[in-house]
Formats: sequence, C-alpha cells, structure tokens
Amino acid sequence: MIQVFKLTKRHMDDNENLSRELKDIKVFSTCVGHGVGTIDFSEKVLEISEDELSKIIENSGEYVKFKIGNISKYFEVEIFAEHAAKLIPQMCECEFKEILRGLKEGYLMLRKDF
Repeated sequence: MIQVFKLTKRHMDDNENLSRELKDIKVFSTCVGHGVGTIDFSEKVLEISEDELSKIIENSGEYVKFKIGNISKYFEVEIFAEHAAKLIPQMCECEFKEILRGLKEGYLMLRKDF
C-alpha cells in the first residue's frame, strides 16, 4: 500500500523575505525527521494499492516512471509543486493526478507501507 501525505499546516513565521522555493525547502526540512521519515503537520489524503500504482506508472510518461517509480527503491518520494507541474501532463487519468493538480505550495510525500 502506498500512502500519500500532504502538508497541511506550517509551523514557522512567514515574515521572512524568502522565495517560495526556499520556504518550501525550509518547511520540508523542519517537518521531515532525518532518517526516520516522520512527517509532522501533514495528513493522509490518499492510499494507492501497489497494483494501482503499477498501472499508473505503466500508463504514464517517462518522468512519471522515474519520479514515482523510485518509491520501490527508496520507499518514500517527495513531490513539490515544480515536480507536479512536470508529472501532470505525463500522468494517466487517476485520483492521484487530481491531488497533484491541487498542489500549489508545500509538498506531497508518497510512502510505501509494509
């Protein structure tokens, strides 16, 4: 089973003069525990069976195969808005694609559950 988590809450001041990309990196680095993969301030938005994920990967373009296919190797995949913009045109129609369309800031985390 693949679980999809979405950042839902920020826990830092936004008064800094950082670009969106740097803010995303700051949020990501403070929300994900080093080596343990713990995600704070996020919620599970979708579960995808491994069979369904295989169908998505098989019926999509090369970037989807590279980015999402890495879950088998690393057991976690982070997706930021710039990744979503590249994934959406290459991805077959599915519920996960709709979630990607809603990603404007922050990130998604795909995690393989054992």
